[in-house]
Amino acid sequence: MTFVTFPKYRKIVVMLEKLPYSKLVEKAVIEMIQGGVPIRQIITSIQHLNDAPRSLSTLYKHYGPAMEAERTRINGAVGKRVIDQALYGDVQDGITWKSQELFLRSKAGWSPQNTTNEVEQTVDPEVDEAAADQLMNLLGFNKDDEDV
Repeated sequence: MTFVTFPKYRKIVVMLEKLPYSKLVEKAVIEMIQGGVPIRQIITSIQHLNDAPRSLSTLYKHYGPAMEAERTRINGAVGKRVIDQALYGDVQDGITWKSQELFLRSKAGWSPQNTTNEVEQTVDPEVDEAAADQLMNLLGFNKDDEDV
């Protein structure tokens, strides 16, 4: 419902009709989602259809559940294919290794990076005394003494 006010006149109420759900629009949207078309391009390309939504919010309001269901179906199918290849693929096949790596990176937190920590030593190892030797010296025991 929209109110239009004119100065010195009374309010005029304009009733806008609700946009009906269209199976034709749904079909077009689903086909474009299956093709990986971005949502902004989808809304632009369906404008020639009757009852096509003109805004993203209206598109999501009317066709959001169908769009999400299709995305979920696609993600499940691709995921199943990758996991099947990772589990049951030919180990000589390079794609099997790629499937296994993709799964491990995305689901298991694995990273192929080798981490090498190099620590720069500031004390000469010949002069450095171990903590136990320092403690023994503080207690009065010298390791150089023969009679200990």
